Amino acid sequence: MNWELINKIRRFCRTSWIKSTYFNFSMLPFAQAIRMPIILSRYTYFYSLSGHIRLTSPAKFGMIRFGYFGEDVITPKDTRTLLQIEGDLILSSNVHFGNGVIIRIEPNAQLEIETNVKISNKTKIICYDNIRICHDTRIAWECQIIDTTFHYMRNIVTNTVSDLTSPIVIGAHNWIGNRVNVMKGAIIPDYTIVAAGSLCNRHYSHDEKSLIAGTPAKLVKSGIYRCLDQEESEIRQAKGLA
Repeated sequence: MNWELINKIRRFCRTSWIKSTYFNFSMLPFAQAIRMPIILSRYTYFYSLSGHIRLTSPAKFGMIRFGYFGEDVITPKDTRTLLQIEGDLILSSNVHFGNGVIIRIEPNAQLEIETNVKISNKTKIICYDNIRICHDTRIAWECQIIDTTFHYMRNIVTNTVSDLTSPIVIGAHNWIGNRVNVMKGAIIPDYTIVAAGSLCNRHYSHDEKSLIAGTPAKLVKSGIYRCLDQEESEIRQAKGLA
């Protein structure tokens, strides 16, 4: 049985062409929207679309998808994808969001996601300032990426008030494990693995190709990175698993 074909048919049937058409023509210039670069499942809902979307790659059909990644760990009907875009959303090609992803971009905030990024189910991205997710990064399910504390906090000794927001940068070729919290001010270098359940809340200065873990996260091991795409396929073939 050709399961790859069956899954393609399932995804096609799960697509809301009405929502996808409305979303593209509402958020993109006509010359880009006519190519339908953004595809939405029927379980994707809009809270607000008063912001802007900018594409950094030439528009191609279906290069950005909401509600089509990580079907092996959750069924689409279990949860809804919610979009609140009141600031700027910058997207590149081959960006896929899983089921139940929540994206909230406040006015004057900017969320940038570079090419070949996959964000799995039930991940929340809340952007009050600036969040950048660099190319070839994978983010597992139930993560939280939040660049604000939502409320001010005062130090009663120094009488100082902490900043409400601070930018987040998740480097290229990162692997963010499930249920990781990436909080305001987190800067994660390229080729970093973040272990499941970790808390990232500072500017990390470790070398590339490292593993960090813990609450808060700290360097655990160097000289390691996750294999992706072509490299992973070559390894599977060499092991006879392809």
